[in-house]
Amino acid sequence: MKPSEAISHWNKKIHIHLGLFLLFFIWLFSLSGLLLNHGNWKFSGFWEERQEQIHEFTLPSGILNQSDPERKVMAYLNIAGEMQRQRLTSEVLEFRVQSPGIVREVKLQLANGTGTQKVMRYNMWGKWRGLHTFNGTKKDDVLQDSSWWITQIWRITMDGVAIGLILICFSSWIMWFKVRKEYRFGYFAIVAAFIIASYFLWWS
Repeated sequence: MKPSEAISHWNKKIHIHLGLFLLFFIWLFSLSGLLLNHGNWKFSGFWEERQEQIHEFTLPSGILNQSDPERKVMAYLNIAGEMQRQRLTSEVLEFRVQSPGIVREVKLQLANGTGTQKVMRYNMWGKWRGLHTFNGTKKDDVLQDSSWWITQIWRITMDGVAIGLILICFSSWIMWFKVRKEYRFGYFAIVAAFIIASYFLWWS
């Protein structure tokens, strides 16, 4: 097999199998991107259809004398997700725990160990929308690493999806380059995409 034929052979294999693997991820991000761009669509109104519950609790004595009080409270309440401290004083501890589709806001009175947990559950559209931007990054500390192992797996998966899309685009260019004389519209597609992308990157 000639080198050019070998490149073409493996390029097609990579393109097809990567496309099959990335298919559902592309659908997920396409649908969630539409939800982000069109919040006025009726079915995308997940916020109005959220379910809210408030639970009261009392911590066992001595649990707050240990380090990392948020983790101790989360373990007691049997909840998991990305944790972000909201406020800590000598009297009150407040923090939020997020996972796709669920947000929990915990407020604890440090003096007596009583507290409330506000739970907000979103529908499937809200969960899809949340997955689009869910990466564990904190607005006030972008260098802080995620605190939930599932978030770390999700971030690694999204890195793989991004790299896979780059490879698919590159393999598409290789396949088109071989037949560019028969598909001259490809020149227009490349130039148009470059101009549009350049506009948003440098000129807008």
